[in-house]
Order: sequence, then C-alpha cells, then structure tokens
Amino acid sequence: MTRRKLGVEEVKIRCRWTRDHSNALWVGDFSEGPTVIHAGRAIKSHLSIWIDCHSRYVVEGRYYFRENLDILIDSLLRAWGAHGASRQLYVDNAKVYHSRGLRLACTHLNIELLHRPPRDPPPGGLVERIIQTTQDQFEAEVRAGTVLTLSELNRYYLAWLHRDYHVTTHSQTGQTPQARYEEATRFRRHVNLAEVREFFHGRERRKVDPEFSDVRLKNRFYLVDPKLRGDWVIVSYDPFSAGEEVRLTSEHGVFLGVARRYDREKDAHGPQPLPPPQTPLDHEYLKQLAEEHREQQQQEAERGVDYHRAQQRHRLSFAALARIFARL
Repeated sequence: MTRRKLGVEEVKIRCRWTRDHSNALWVGDFSEGPTVIHAGRAIKSHLSIWIDCHSRYVVEGRYYFRENLDILIDSLLRAWGAHGASRQLYVDNAKVYHSRGLRLACTHLNIELLHRPPRDPPPGGLVERIIQTTQDQFEAEVRAGTVLTLSELNRYYLAWLHRDYHVTTHSQTGQTPQARYEEATRFRRHVNLAEVREFFHGRERRKVDPEFSDVRLKNRFYLVDPKLRGDWVIVSYDPFSAGEEVRLTSEHGVFLGVARRYDREKDAHGPQPLPPPQTPLDHEYLKQLAEEHREQQQQEAERGVDYHRAQQRHRLSFAALARIFARL
C-alpha cells in the first residue's frame, strides 16, 4: 500500500477512469450535524460519510457524538461489511486518517490510501457537494422540527438516503446514484471484519498489580495469571466491544493469554492466593529429614523395647568394674 496526495485534476481523472466500476474509489469526510438531545442535554452531532466516486452513492453515512478515530473505524467497518472493500480510499489530512490502524487495514485489504494535499480542499469537492446536499435538504428539515435523539436522527437519515437521495437523478451523471452504483458493480471484495477489527485494537502498556494480579484499563479491572504479578504487559482491546476481555502480550510481542473482566471490589472471582515463597527459608531438605526421623521413631515404637540389646550395651568386665571402684 502506498500513500499519495492527489490534486483536484487527478481526482477527476480517476473518477472518469473508474466510470465502469463501482467500489474503485471511495471518498470520505466528516461534517458537523444538527444538535441532538442526549441524557437531557443538547449535544452537537457529527456526520461521518463515505461515497463511491463513480456513482455518488453513499456507501455509509451516520451521525455520531464525536469526530475521532473510533468513529472513523466504526464507519469504515460498516461500509466494508455492507459493500466490500474499495480499491482506493481518498481522505483529507486530518490526524485520524493517518492512524496506524487505518494504514495496516488498508495494507491487509490491498487498498491504496490517498490523502488530499495540505491546505488544498478543492479535491474533496465530490464528497463536500453531497454533504452540502445533505445539509440543504435533510438537515434543514431536521432543524425545522423538534430536537431529535441520535438514534432518531440516524433512522431518518437512512430513510432519506434510500427514499430520496439515492433514487434522485444526479445532475452530473444523468443517473440516480443507486442505479449507477448497481449497474457498475461487477464483483465485491469480501472483507473479513473479525480480522480487520484487530488492526484497530487499542494497545496500552500496563503493570500487573502485584497484590491483586490484575490490570486496570479505562476504570475496569481484568484478572491476570498470578505468574505475571509485577510484570509490564501490553493490553490489546477492542474499542467497540463490551470490554469483557482483553489480550495480553509481552513488550516483545509474545502472547501471554486472555484476561477477563472482574469486579475487584466485590471480588467476583475470589482472591487469588499468593504462591508460597520459593526461597531457602523453606528448608525443604531439613523438613524431609524431620519427616524421615518421625517415621523411624514410629516404627521403633511399634516394635517395642529390645531388652537383650539393652543388657548387652550396659554389660561391664571385671577389670572395668575394678577401675570404677578404684576411682571412687
């Protein structure tokens, strides 16, 4: 995969070159959307949109609360899941479009990632025109009525796309976006979303707590193998999952296992006992000798007293007895 910056003329040439193929070049961008109501507060929404350059068909469009990398990932995964992979992606120079995860995913899917030249917005005119149409038609209707929730806004936007925009003849192509897109779609490059999601996983360096044998990530605790107490590990997590488990690797990339979420306060999994200290203070050799001695004593007790040996041990000769009396 290569990354290049294209000017407006080259973008037009590429769009003409892809006139017989949909999913050859997708253009993406963000835009501010209408205000929505959430948890009793008014919040500005943000539109993330991807269009097929050839047909002007919106392969994915959705409003979010934020405009960041997580939103870009969610938007792209939805587009890839519904329409397969394009041959190229054309984006601006915002930081989110230069992320490591996006580069890796594009490399894996054999997608050429293209960026607008710095301080040269005209090449993005194709997607900006669709955004302008969205603002003039759909968002104008939204702002004229009562404030919506984010889910309502997205439901209405999806309906507007499929019932209005996609079936309206485009002034430049002379066809509706839907008809032009379906007419030129020869094949679809399937995307294994499970594999691609891993390129966008977050990674954090954490130290395993030496007492609780867990790691903390986003105010959640994950139980770790007690053998890793006190070690530094790399925690890999899916930003879109419920966060029930994370993957652990060493700082050198060695897989260490999966850590599952638990409640440290309630000790849902029960405390992990500390292993006995493996130090010379254990006196394993002396313990073994003491055990052998105890067994020997028990065996002797079971046999009883050997009076014959006791008498033999204390028998004295006449000369020895004489010497004792002489000393006395």
